[in-house]
Amino acid sequence: MERVVFFGSPAFALPSLEALIDSEWKPRLVVTRPDRPAGRGRKLTPTPVRELAESRGIPVMILESFRAGGALEALAAADPDFFAVVSFGRIFPPEALAVPRLGCVNLHASLLPAYRGASPIQAAVVNGERTTGVTTMEMAAELDAGPVYLSERTPIDPDENAGELAERLARIGAPLLVETLRRVAREGLRPAPQPPEGISTAPTLRKRDGLVPWDRDAVRVHDHIRGMNPRPGSFTFLRGAALKVLRAAVADPSGPARGRPGTILEARGGTILVSCGGGAVRLLELQAEGRKALGAAEFLRGFALEKGEVCG
Repeated sequence: MERVVFFGSPAFALPSLEALIDSEWKPRLVVTRPDRPAGRGRKLTPTPVRELAESRGIPVMILESFRAGGALEALAAADPDFFAVVSFGRIFPPEALAVPRLGCVNLHASLLPAYRGASPIQAAVVNGERTTGVTTMEMAAELDAGPVYLSERTPIDPDENAGELAERLARIGAPLLVETLRRVAREGLRPAPQPPEGISTAPTLRKRDGLVPWDRDAVRVHDHIRGMNPRPGSFTFLRGAALKVLRAAVADPSGPARGRPGTILEARGGTILVSCGGGAVRLLELQAEGRKALGAAEFLRGFALEKGEVCG
């Protein structure tokens, strides 16, 4: 049995870790990020990867920096054949990349070289891509620029949000990661360089990136809302307060602008219609500050929106 050290932190990495545990590649060590404050009480909470590894009896190493606390020495002591990396969130220095005997294999949530970086799933949805996928690659010093082993493509549903797509890609990627390790070890699979054409980036998103761009056409506004949910979350401002927009639908994809972008065109029954730079969208699920998420009809029963009000 080859020796694997697994690196990961968020829920996206869980299917891959489970697939490795249930294969001949059960990790001898799992490396994850430190506990982080979560929830309203900001209680320190372990990463999903740490919780799964500990529940399955796998030793866990908490790593904040490769260059502190003897991290590199501890990793070398595990004598790994592979580092398997899924959403770890840290750049690996050359000294770390050189530790495993057969290399460092990363699972990335895009069809490289498209959307290198921290937010490939959100970027694909926001940009209205019709397909995306997952890629395994040999890690290199430059972010997500290493040569590619395998990839698998999947369509994006036009109403799918980034969270739903992430769950699907995590499940698609898990067997691809296992297959990659097997073929590298058993067949000598070699990666192919990424083509120089089609490179794009998807940098880390901040909360402000979720602000709904009402001046775009309705399709782009809809793509933005679903691409920013659930994280960092899409929102607008109304009456001076933030209003989260959790789900929407295109009501008029290409018609002329109907008033100032962000204007509420209709707010009655179960319909909340808002103008865009072109066309209009229906808001299906919203959340006012300090309130729970509600469907449009229920939201209007407790929050009286007025026709002609402007979001923005």
